[in-house]
Formats: sequence, structure tokens, C-alpha cells
Amino acid sequence: MIHVIDTFKDFKSCFEDKLDLTIKEKIDLWERSYISKYPELEKKCKEDYSLNGYDWRRIAEEVVFNRTKEDFYKMVQAHENILKIMDYTIMRVDKEFKSNLDINIVLYCGLCNSAGWVDTYNDKRAILFGIDKIAELNWHTIEKLESLIAHELCHVVHFEIRGEDDLSDNVDRNYYNRGIWNLYEEGFAQYFQYGLLEKEVDSRGREWFEKCKIKEKQLKNLYLKALFDKEKGTQDFFGDWFKVLGISDTGYYLGAKFIRVLDMQYSIEKIARLPFKEIEKHVLEFLRD
Repeated sequence: MIHVIDTFKDFKSCFEDKLDLTIKEKIDLWERSYISKYPELEKKCKEDYSLNGYDWRRIAEEVVFNRTKEDFYKMVQAHENILKIMDYTIMRVDKEFKSNLDINIVLYCGLCNSAGWVDTYNDKRAILFGIDKIAELNWHTIEKLESLIAHELCHVVHFEIRGEDDLSDNVDRNYYNRGIWNLYEEGFAQYFQYGLLEKEVDSRGREWFEKCKIKEKQLKNLYLKALFDKEKGTQDFFGDWFKVLGISDTGYYLGAKFIRVLDMQYSIEKIARLPFKEIEKHVLEFLRD
């Protein structure tokens, strides 16, 4: 059963007639009148930064609430469009993967944490869609949201088949192992997103594919090198804040190419359940090819 927890309605009612407040007043309003109603969500949004060494309030001032007025209409559009296409996309997932998903879907405005991420909410597996981040990235159209929603749902399918959503407890969580896992995990969602939508499309647009394709060999070499970087690992390959060869999110492109190779050898179920040592072997072969 899919349960939609729509907190954006509260955000909208808080802000729609207060868009001319100062940045600090907007942060106070967000804390006091909106996010405090959802303690678990508030904790996730703030700890997403604080646990990684960032000051969430500084982020809020410099890159979030300075653009609330500018992005508000896009947020409203994103919210409406997600609700329009959600049921149909879930139906396609259930048909394609013969699944019957039982998850929470949370629509929220946080601290531009992520456009979409799979976590838990109310003690249940959940997809959290950050309406503010979607608006910032200009992913508020139906076409771009289809890719985003499909991607996150493919993560859920992967984790359901695998029975876990992270490195196994017996695998060290160092930069090397995390880099191996991230290429596999994000690649699974990215590649099967294309299959679900029946076309190679992504929220990042056609130009992103072309740039990555031109520099694919270099990107593979740099990813292999980054696996052994003990300062930051492969973090620059994931997230719109970082770039490799002038391109953001290149790990998603490489990951899809990697899973495509596996898809020529194994079933979806086999790919989803590969032991870490086999994943590692295949990743290294792919990057060195």
C-alpha cells in the first residue's frame, strides 16, 4: 500500500503570503510553523548537514531561503505534477517488476537536501521528495519528474529484492567500499529507470548524456582513481554540488553503463542480489575496460 504524507500543503499555507519576509524571518517561520510539526522530518533535514560537518543554518541562509520567493511557483507546480503522475508511475513499476510496493511517500520542503531519497519514515520504508530542491534544479515539469520518480521507485524495488539497502554489516564502510557500492546502487536505479520509462531519459537533460558520453573513458579512469582516494573517495561523482570534468552527477551515468553490462549476463533478481565481492569484481572490470 502506498501512503502519501503531503506536508507541502502546510509549507504552502505558511509561506504563500509571506514571501517578502527577510531570509532569517523565513527560516524562523519554517522552523516554528512548518517543520516543527514533523519532528522526524526536521531531524533528517538538519542532520543531513550537521552529521557531514556543515552548519544547517548557514546552508539555510545562503542557498535555501534566499530563493524561496523566486522558486515558490515552481514548488507549487512540482507538487501538483507529482500528484498527477505518481499513481501511474507506481502502477508501471508494479507491472514491470511484479511488485506490490508498501511504502510511505513524503512530500516536503526542507533545506534543499535532495530532490529524492529513499529512507524510512514513520517506521516504514519511504521515498522523500524535496519540493524545494526539485524547484531549485528546475525539475518541476512532468517530463523531468517522471525520471525522478521512476529512479527512486527503482531504488525501492532494488532494496526490496535484495533485502537490504546499504552495505552489509560485514563490509567495512570505507571510501573504497562505499564507492563500489554507490556505483552499483545508483546504477541499478538509473539503468532500470530507463527501462521503466522505455527510453533513455533523465531529469538532467539530453546535454548531460552527451557530455558524459564524450568523456566516458576519462570518467571511468577518474572513478577508479577516486576509489583509492582516502580524503574524499568518489563523492565528487554524486550530487549536483560537485563536478568531475565540469559535469555533475557523473556517477549515475557510469553506474547505468555498468548495470547495462550486468544486464547482458544476469537477470534483474540476480543483479539485485549480487554479493559485495562479486559487485567489486565486476565494478573493477568495468572501470578498467
